Amino acid sequence: MKRTREAEPLQWEDYVDENDTQQLQKLAPGPNPAPELLRDWHYQYVVSWLYNVCSSPYTENEGKPMFSQITFDEKLLCEDLPSNADDSLFLQVQQHILQCVTHNKKAQLSEWDVAVKYNLAERNAVAWYTDGAARFADLSALQQFEVLHACIKYIERKHAGFRMYLGAHLALFQYPECVLGNRVSLVVLPGGKIVEKTWTATPDAQLRVPIKFRNCSVRYEDDGKIEVFHLDFAPDINDYLSRVSVQFRVLAASWTEYLEYMRDVASSDKGLSEFLAAQLAITAANEVNGRRLLHNRERERSMAELLVRRKRSSRLVAREEETQRRDLEAQWLEKLDERDHFLRVRQRQVAKHTRALKDLLWSVLWERFELDVKVEKLRRRTLDGGTATPISGTASPGLDSPALDTPGAASAEEDGVLTVVDRAVLADGAKFHGALVGVPPALPEPLDVGALELPDELLITREDLSNLANHGVPIADFQPDATSWYFQCPCNVEAGADLGHLDLVRSQALVCCDACLRWQHLDCQRPEWLALLSQSRQKPLQNRDFATAVLGSVAPARQRRSTRRQATDEPAENCDADKAATERPTSKKTSATTHPESFICAWCIQALEQELRTAFPAELTQVRAKQRKDHLDRERRKKQKEGRAAKPSAPALLLHPPTLPSQL
Repeated sequence: MKRTREAEPLQWEDYVDENDTQQLQKLAPGPNPAPELLRDWHYQYVVSWLYNVCSSPYTENEGKPMFSQITFDEKLLCEDLPSNADDSLFLQVQQHILQCVTHNKKAQLSEWDVAVKYNLAERNAVAWYTDGAARFADLSALQQFEVLHACIKYIERKHAGFRMYLGAHLALFQYPECVLGNRVSLVVLPGGKIVEKTWTATPDAQLRVPIKFRNCSVRYEDDGKIEVFHLDFAPDINDYLSRVSVQFRVLAASWTEYLEYMRDVASSDKGLSEFLAAQLAITAANEVNGRRLLHNRERERSMAELLVRRKRSSRLVAREEETQRRDLEAQWLEKLDERDHFLRVRQRQVAKHTRALKDLLWSVLWERFELDVKVEKLRRRTLDGGTATPISGTASPGLDSPALDTPGAASAEEDGVLTVVDRAVLADGAKFHGALVGVPPALPEPLDVGALELPDELLITREDLSNLANHGVPIADFQPDATSWYFQCPCNVEAGADLGHLDLVRSQALVCCDACLRWQHLDCQRPEWLALLSQSRQKPLQNRDFATAVLGSVAPARQRRSTRRQATDEPAENCDADKAATERPTSKKTSATTHPESFICAWCIQALEQELRTAFPAELTQVRAKQRKDHLDRERRKKQKEGRAAKPSAPALLLHPPTLPSQL
């Protein structure tokens, strides 16, 4: 009889790095979240999502995370829940989520309730919060995480940056899953959370749709006629999804619970225990990281309290100042790098599109010139009685002109390379002299723009330079950036700097020319100007393809401003006046597309046209000279060939000497 060996107990130390094992024994586990949070699915989903978008052990080897400024761990988050300190991790997370929901990097937490309610109401999410007057800060922790869960779902559907991040880091969001049975499985979320996922459906839930897309179309053929019908299964799919639901139940929410659950299932389900053991390494590394972060925070706070209580030594003060100086200098250099990169990218885009516009305008200019040349030749032939010989001194090969061998042609050629027809068209050509870009002149004169139109985060301010100088960072080569902006539109309603207080400027969408950096009305751009941009880039462009700015207030902003007015005693007129004086269109740029197109105004295109017209006579002279040279070369080779053909052939050689008469 064969003996069966009893299953050995699973030792988690065998699956964890030795260093992590030692650190888990040394470091204190820290406080656990409230029990009601641990069993709440919204809380667990938010924490798991943050592990994947912030700096954490899960994103350490996956490239730059989406929220790279945040070092996230659940222990720090739970410790900062009741805190309103500036370095609170919960407030940092809330700030970044607000910026993603509003698509505005300048959004402030004071605007949370108005902005979040406005956006979530569009999707009918958390109606108890969006329809009521409750403030986020007054909600319980469970309710706050329910709102955060709705915000994350909104970001997943609406935020283009997250969709790009998801495409590059899809493996992070494909959580390990073990199927237990029919519609029941276990999922291990980041942070060592074991969740049971159960699919439930009503008895009448059925879905019958084609698996392949080609089976969604039906084709009918009759005599001489083919009809194709596309079948719409969207109502069937929506009806099925409405009858199916997914329930999540948290089984283990901490490191200790994870180990206990794994021991419980080790004896009953070997496959499940091995599945859980495979996730131990990253779970242990995350637990060690959280304990270390918590320990370092407590040590820094105790050190700060100790330094406050006693007089610090000069050496310690110097060390802290040097650390601050290095950090400030590193931030300053990073800002300069981003600033230079922004300017270089914009300059490259302008140069690229300028070359394309020049090529387009040059081809149109040549086409019009050649049309005028043909018309002028026909006109001259008609005036001369219909003779077929051209009047010009040197015909232009390539323009259907015959070769000239007369002495008059040679004498005319000595006067210049251009023909009489060419000079006539250059002087009075109807099509050639017609403007390619019809735009009224800038009144009273073109503005001299003295700003770089940089985003707020890339501006060099006096505060930056003063702070750097106080910490000993050299700033002799830098000056504060100008924050003025310049408006000048082809409609010529107004021109000048910082005109945000005028209704004619702030009431319409504005677009900035990337070449001259002047702001203009988007609605004043004529279709023919956009057609030139479209032809040069070989794709159709519309107004929505450019980044625009609207000064003043849109619908959400009106609600936010009215809320602040009710909370303060300042008059609304003063608030609007101060805001209009400091508003920059660059700070309010929005775009309907992820990558907006560079905009070049009609005045800049007109300047390119004038530049090409100035260079056209010299280029025409070179072309005509080359054409004449090629023509003369062809004529010379033709004459040489004809001469060789007309030359008599030599007499044949005699093999025997001729017979003399005397020899007869």
